[in-house]
Amino acid sequence: MALQESSSGFRAGFELHVSLNTESKLFCGCSVAEKTAAPNSSCCEICLGFPGSKPLANRKAIEYALKLALALNCKIAPEMRFSRKVYSYPDLAKNFQISQFEVPLGENGFVLLDSAKKIRIKRVHLEEDPAAIVHEGSVASASSCLVDYNRSGVPLVEIVTEPDISSAGEAREFFSKIRSIIFYLDIFDERKSVIKADTNISVDGGNRVEVKNVTGIKNIEKVLGFEVERQKTAVKAGTGVKRETRGFDEVTSSTFSLREKETEDDYGYIIEPDLTKIVLEKKLVKEVRDSLPELPEEKVKRLKKEFKLSEYNARVMASDPELGKLFESAAKEVGAELAAKFLSRELLGILNYNDLSLRELSLSSKEIISLLKLLEQEKVSEKNAKEATIKYVLEGVPPLKFLKGEQLLSDVPDDTLIKTVEKVMKENPKAISDLRKGEKKAMNFLVGIAMREMKGKAEARKVQEIIKEKLK
Repeated sequence: MALQESSSGFRAGFELHVSLNTESKLFCGCSVAEKTAAPNSSCCEICLGFPGSKPLANRKAIEYALKLALALNCKIAPEMRFSRKVYSYPDLAKNFQISQFEVPLGENGFVLLDSAKKIRIKRVHLEEDPAAIVHEGSVASASSCLVDYNRSGVPLVEIVTEPDISSAGEAREFFSKIRSIIFYLDIFDERKSVIKADTNISVDGGNRVEVKNVTGIKNIEKVLGFEVERQKTAVKAGTGVKRETRGFDEVTSSTFSLREKETEDDYGYIIEPDLTKIVLEKKLVKEVRDSLPELPEEKVKRLKKEFKLSEYNARVMASDPELGKLFESAAKEVGAELAAKFLSRELLGILNYNDLSLRELSLSSKEIISLLKLLEQEKVSEKNAKEATIKYVLEGVPPLKFLKGEQLLSDVPDDTLIKTVEKVMKENPKAISDLRKGEKKAMNFLVGIAMREMKGKAEARKVQEIIKEKLK
């Protein structure tokens, strides 16, 4: 059920879980396994909670978590301690999860939306990932499950927001900005894991409901849509909204009850006795702060100033570090406006439609720039440039090779193009008459015929210019 962009009367907050891209786990030397690794092939006594096993904190994971906390404008604690979050579940071999409770690594941060609204970050803390549970069938109907402890102990950063989200648009933008920051920091590998969100939702007059382990912004929007409608219906009917934890069924795009909502007291947090406190010295915090790359908001300002981009184009180009690099390389060879327009409309459109990212592909900036040069020189039409890009992204065929092979390069002399346009205008007097009356559809009609006559080798903009010149 879709949630209206301007929906109101509800509040939502997120608990985002981000797997850190370290080589080893948080409290032992086991390698972080690939998704294709055999089940339970990368675990040890510490991962499995054997008596007598002693954890040792991973310094790189702490530095990565510190980077993220700083990038989210958090106040950094002078020292950090780990705690045991005690609960019994198949994914916890030792019946507790090592997390942070009393003093998080960072707190009181924020993410600024384009509207200037601040989404407050309550806390950022480091914890270990539980094992992976594989259900036989769907989560709701499974009668049994399997447990893979390869994931047990993988370092996670949890980002907890205040309940400041009040529309689907805000949820989408917030999630996108978090993803962008994480990619800029280079602390997350989307090929190995996904960002999971526990989504907390409440409507006016109802209790807070938590929906666990939602992945991807599309599913988050579906959860918001379903839950807001379900809770509002319950409040209106007078049955009330039960405070509970729910799961999400991707097949039906609906939520289902898992258990009553726990409170912090239910987890019986205690300080982890096997790990000493870690002092976050000012020198370390400064070193990490100084090592931060240019972040998205900083890049937006620079792109606007350096390349004279509009606010919209600057934000699109800065939304992904790989896209930003590609744009800056292209803008040095062709016009910045052409580069931004093509990358945002064509390349990004193709990637989004096919659920791909530049990080997954091995696209050559030289190939993209060569194609942009052909566009700038009007040696290829926008339509054929898009076709070449689709072939390159999906099949790896270099654009120039495709265009030459399909004979789609524009080698039409100007006089030939002019004669073709004159012929089209002569054969379509009604369209010319309509065009003189100001009907825009007539121009599209004439351009379309001329493009067919030229077998797509002419540039639509150039055809329009000739028609306008002939009408003077």
